[in-house]
Amino acid sequence: MKSSLIPLVGGPSSGAVVGEHSDPERDETHGIGSERNQLGGDDESGSQLQSVESVDGDSTVNVKRIIENFNELGKLRLRGKTPSRYARNFERFASAVDLERYSRRQLASRKGRELLLVYLLGKISPASRKTQRATLKSVWEEGLHLPFPVSRRDLGELPAVQERDSPPDEDVLPWVKAVEREEEPYLRGIMLAHLQFGVRPSHVCLFRWKHVRRGQDGRPNAIITTGLEQGNKRMTPVRARVPPDLADVLIELKQLFPGARPEDPIFPHRKPEGSFEGFVQMNTGNMAAQWRRFQAKHALRKLRPVDVRHWVATRCRKAGLSYVATHSLQGQKVNSMHMRDRYDHPGGSDILEEQALVIPFGPVGLLCPKVEVNQALPAELVDALGKSLRGELLPSTIAEMITAYLTRQLNSQVAKIEQ
Repeated sequence: MKSSLIPLVGGPSSGAVVGEHSDPERDETHGIGSERNQLGGDDESGSQLQSVESVDGDSTVNVKRIIENFNELGKLRLRGKTPSRYARNFERFASAVDLERYSRRQLASRKGRELLLVYLLGKISPASRKTQRATLKSVWEEGLHLPFPVSRRDLGELPAVQERDSPPDEDVLPWVKAVEREEEPYLRGIMLAHLQFGVRPSHVCLFRWKHVRRGQDGRPNAIITTGLEQGNKRMTPVRARVPPDLADVLIELKQLFPGARPEDPIFPHRKPEGSFEGFVQMNTGNMAAQWRRFQAKHALRKLRPVDVRHWVATRCRKAGLSYVATHSLQGQKVNSMHMRDRYDHPGGSDILEEQALVIPFGPVGLLCPKVEVNQALPAELVDALGKSLRGELLPSTIAEMITAYLTRQLNSQVAKIEQ
């Protein structure tokens, strides 16, 4: 048979070509080029162009080539470090089953399904099988260009997703007190960003100075990101009003990093010995190291960023912050099925105004309300104000108490005048 030789543009190997259609029963290439070059096999010819007739369907696969193929396609739809994480999972699978012993023809048969099930059911815990199957499926389909033979039903009955309970205030309070004692603005800022916003560590890593908005007095008053240019987990924007304590830290950090440009990270990468590596963006691994450093420095009980995230959401709900405003604060996509939440799309300024009104000192301010006691006020009213700031009393209740107090005061003044 005579075949036309057309170089495959953008493929992982320079030897890949597109040829004529061949007999599908022989598992030969159909217009997609060399199986050895394009689909994970070994390239022994070293030539720039290779005809379809030279393809050996029984050549063993090459894991490195599979990963290269996956990276070429995966980078178009996967963001951040997700492709590298998927590749590592596939490499562990390939090592466990000795994948390079088999050809693509064998993997397209029942053998491929058998290897996958042996690994997923024998090596992976039930709680992780769903996630592992999804990662293997992506690399299998985009790296090997074969249909993935294992369905979710094949994994058997999986454990239900365990919902995390929000930690009680008693667990979070020691961390808040430790932040107040922390003298280092860099570390204090990282912890406040988590405690006041309830965002993911990846969000904090990607906060840049261009995201900081300032009020008429020049102080930072909001952090607004679009999410699109950041490569974070879900590309969700953050619209968060900056409470006074975090604004003070941002001012200190600007003095600590006077040469920071708008596109530089607010919290740059920090080396283990404590020095900063210019304005290199921090990764989540380094962020976790800073979290552990703060925990050890203040001898705190374990509390994870995800626990703080749940605590912030609960605190905002108790304070009466709307669903949309809470999700904007935390950088979480609004996925409620309620009609109000689906069609209620307040502007960014409305969201910031609501956050300023309901949680003026942030979630931390609800836990440790900043109340100046006026000796002229009765003790029960001062106590009620504190409970209101902590979210333990509805605004309507405290309003009724204040109205009743003012009414009593007015009646007393009227009685004195009449006398």
